[in-house]
Amino acid sequence: MKKQLSTLFISLALTFSANINAQTLVMAGDSTMQDVDPERGPDFGWGQLLPTLKNADSSLKISNHAKGGRSTRTFIEEQRWQAVIDEAQAGDWVVIQFGHNDASYQKQDRYTAPVDYKVNLERMVLEVRQKHAFPVLITPVMRRYFDGENKLKDAHGIYPSLVREVSREQNVPMIDLMKSSGELLTCLGPEQSKSLFMSVEPGEHPRYPEGKQDNTHFSKFGAVEIGKLVIREAQAKWIQLFTYNFKQPEETISQQCASIQKALNKG
Repeated sequence: MKKQLSTLFISLALTFSANINAQTLVMAGDSTMQDVDPERGPDFGWGQLLPTLKNADSSLKISNHAKGGRSTRTFIEEQRWQAVIDEAQAGDWVVIQFGHNDASYQKQDRYTAPVDYKVNLERMVLEVRQKHAFPVLITPVMRRYFDGENKLKDAHGIYPSLVREVSREQNVPMIDLMKSSGELLTCLGPEQSKSLFMSVEPGEHPRYPEGKQDNTHFSKFGAVEIGKLVIREAQAKWIQLFTYNFKQPEETISQQCASIQKALNKG
């Protein structure tokens, strides 16, 4: 009897593990998450580098629908959200990160009023659940904007708090990437934090012949480090897909910061 029970538990564990690994992580967001063609741009989205942080034995599929310059409104209008919903299957996880472009009041082609932004997030959550998949909300990642006193400046206004509201009201798991990325940038400071963002010297890339220091889009190194922030918080909140499919980052943001500083000092 004990042998039969042992065999049953092993079988159930293997089945559970197989089901976790068979899931798809579907991603919806903007340029900070997207896959970037290296011939078109020298930056990287954190979603693009997420596969490099998977466990070696994970068969998790990652499908990145994120697209630069899109807000919740334009992502829906262009039928990109419909493509996400069409792909999502029961048991999959859908991560949703918008806010950069929604908050861009000066760019009316993408701007989304706060009330509409919240409605769009609620719609996305509802439609993911209707597919019997699992939504995860992510606050927009912090831009590298320091003031004269070397303190980070918030560029997103009310939008991150609306993500938190929807998470609380709809009981949706949330990763507060604005908070964690802000802590990491603050730890690194104005100079060392440059390493996380795209920096191009004059003549280095045809898209930026005069060079560019970007404060929004990531270097390859930075995209990996932002991905670690997402994974750490997801694992701390026991979001199963991240717990079973990704390597465990440094335990704290302070430890991650110290590792980055050590790497930079070696370089």
